[in-house]
Amino acid sequence: MDSLAHDLDRLADHLLEQALASPEGRATLTLELGQSTLRHIAMAFDTGGGLPEHGNPGEATLRVLRGEVRLSWSSETGEHAIEARPGMLVRIPGAKHRVEALEPSVMLLTAVSLPGAQGH
Repeated sequence: MDSLAHDLDRLADHLLEQALASPEGRATLTLELGQSTLRHIAMAFDTGGGLPEHGNPGEATLRVLRGEVRLSWSSETGEHAIEARPGMLVRIPGAKHRVEALEPSVMLLTAVSLPGAQGH
């Protein structure tokens, strides 16, 4: 793929096909765009798959390309969740969080790690 542009529709179709054929029910690909601090990672999951609870070492967003995912986290004010569908862009909270695919799904994680932060 070109290091300046990626066809996200084709990528989503390809990754979802890989995830559904995989015994783990997941597939990931880091998109190389020639950037040193900004990371783009495409992830596909079968229903029920996702990312276990983990920290956020900087600033991050997720964009759903296919399916529907639930982003969940806890804070001082309680439990929170956002169910995201294609076309949605969601800011990932600084708190520990988890992602679950509510159906076969593909998402694009965009993250910038901050100096001294720990997480992803």
